[in-house]
Amino acid sequence: MKKRLLFLALFGVACLAPGRSAAEELGSHEVDEVVVSATRTERKTEEIPAAVSTVTEEELKDMRLLGVKETLTGMAGVQAETRNGGYDARLIIRGAGLKARYGIREIMILLDGVPITDPDGMTRLDFVDTQLIERVDVVRGPNSTLYGANAAGGVVNVITRNPFEEIRGLTLGYGSDDTRLYNLIYGTSIGQTYFTLSGTHKSTDGWRQWSRFETSQGGARIGHLFADGSSVELNFNYTEADLQLPGTLSQEAFWADSTQLTSEPFRNSSRDSEIFSTGLKLKKDFGDIHLKPLAYYQHWQHFHPVTGMINDGGADVYGVDIQADLDHSFLGRAGVLTFGTAGQVDASDGEKFTYRDVATSPSGQILFTLSDVRGDLAEINDDTVSKVGVYAQESLTLSEPWLLDFGVRYDRVKFDLEAEIFQEFVFGANRYLPNRQSIEVDRSYDQISPRIGTVYKVTDWLHLYGNLSTGFQTPQSSELAENPDLGVARTRNVEAGLKGRFPGGHRFDLAVFTMEVQDEIVQTVLEGGETSYSNAGETDKRGIELEMEIHPLPGLALGGTYTYSDFQFDEFQEPVRVFNPVSGTTETVLLDRGGNRLPYIPEHQYSLFGLYRHSSGFKCRIDANSWGEYWVDNANSEKYSGYDFLTNFMVGWENDRWNVTVDAYNVFDKLYAMEVTKSGETLAFRPGAPRTLFAKVSYQF
Repeated sequence: MKKRLLFLALFGVACLAPGRSAAEELGSHEVDEVVVSATRTERKTEEIPAAVSTVTEEELKDMRLLGVKETLTGMAGVQAETRNGGYDARLIIRGAGLKARYGIREIMILLDGVPITDPDGMTRLDFVDTQLIERVDVVRGPNSTLYGANAAGGVVNVITRNPFEEIRGLTLGYGSDDTRLYNLIYGTSIGQTYFTLSGTHKSTDGWRQWSRFETSQGGARIGHLFADGSSVELNFNYTEADLQLPGTLSQEAFWADSTQLTSEPFRNSSRDSEIFSTGLKLKKDFGDIHLKPLAYYQHWQHFHPVTGMINDGGADVYGVDIQADLDHSFLGRAGVLTFGTAGQVDASDGEKFTYRDVATSPSGQILFTLSDVRGDLAEINDDTVSKVGVYAQESLTLSEPWLLDFGVRYDRVKFDLEAEIFQEFVFGANRYLPNRQSIEVDRSYDQISPRIGTVYKVTDWLHLYGNLSTGFQTPQSSELAENPDLGVARTRNVEAGLKGRFPGGHRFDLAVFTMEVQDEIVQTVLEGGETSYSNAGETDKRGIELEMEIHPLPGLALGGTYTYSDFQFDEFQEPVRVFNPVSGTTETVLLDRGGNRLPYIPEHQYSLFGLYRHSSGFKCRIDANSWGEYWVDNANSEKYSGYDFLTNFMVGWENDRWNVTVDAYNVFDKLYAMEVTKSGETLAFRPGAPRTLFAKVSYQF
């Protein structure tokens, strides 16, 4: 009853939308949101047959932007958190991404339209300079028709500052735990050629033991506008990032002191990265054909101590995407045919080492690590993963009120994995043991992904949409090496929605969907903490997502979001390791999880916000996020209560050149866990951040 009353209050006050602000001019709230992420062509959000959310520049300048997570918090259908307070993010859209131990999976992440998701579905956010973000577009639901493998949950396009503007600005920030932020961007032009240089440094000591992070980034862009309207853009980016990963706490340690060192044996997990990337984009019109080819190269190297092993390696990622849009007419109706081909290759190599410095019991079991110094060589890897796809989508205006999209894509994802193993960490024994073996996996996955969607314009202010869409997710390289029999997870989505855009800036978005996921790849936790992966048969997902916003007075915006998620295993035989008292040995058995709910995903999730901007430049914002209770394991043996009204507050002032903000996250200093999991009979708590303060000053010159 309490949740129903909260929801009715939410609806009645019309508070919903992920942090949208009042328009800059107090007398006008009309904002045309045009995105390209959902259809690969420019289109207003109300004309897209899918659930789309946009975080605007006006909202972003009031955020700390220490990580991408901040931009997505409170968004309907999205769970976004950071496990360490740095740039690292846990991102889940409609349940996709749940199995990721680190990084982001099952969601396609684009940076200015360029994929930063590897061919096997892994995304690292290390090299996203958050201080340069101008907008973030989020498409919820599968979109493999346009983006291929690993877009089963949705697409996030992080869009940075326009390279064809002379932008000059300086930003300084300081906050709790010696958190520091410095950013400089300088743009100029010679004729129609634009040059932009940028640099950012972010660091914090962290609010937990072993949670420090530091990153330095630099970038350069060159863009040229030709007389015929075509353009070319070349960019270079470099990042050096050091990130400590603090780990989980036992239930007793969490309640006693959530800032203390992890209760896990491996207490020195971290990721130190060095990344270089470059990309080339071209836009050229040939009559009714609009050509948009791009090519990119990314190199990363990292030192990554994790549970059991220390990873030391890197990869080179090459990619191209040649897209063309053809304007045409069909039976007298205007249409756009979008078609193209995309290819990506990820060639990685690396080594795994034992931890050199460990505390052991008299019997030789590892109790905990003492440093992240490399020990003996344990494994050598040499992997190549490639993805090739061809796609086409037709968009037709059937009549004045009707718009139709339909398309299809074919993909092939190929894995060529080689590993030489010398020893491994055995969880049951809690020690390193010799295990000389060679692993070779040569596996290809072929998939066809169709999609159809339509929009009906009820009135100028109200649009109704529906879609049938598909997506698929391949195993990640490490998962396939662990279980070579893994198949792809295939998603079928049926969705309908209503979008309202009213005079004065009042708006709402409602989406209702049902998904069937065949052979979903799930993580299983065996006794002692060892993890494995398997296909879960079938998972059913049903949900409602609501975003609303009103402007009752000049300068005042009220809003919020509500998400209902009913995600269940329909067919899932989970392998679980149990002790057999008869034989006196531990063995693996299959337990039926059919009918159980997916862990971590709350049934109810909602947020509220209020924002006020005065003509003098004064502004303030308050928002509160609530995360309902959820099961902590696939067995649904225990629930975590979640949290209610985790509140943030910001006050500031701005004019044409200056922007000053002071904010407090977790204003009431709530003790909460951003994630609780269960292995055997043991609960593991990953604590959320306590109250933190931050002040930021930006100057445009």
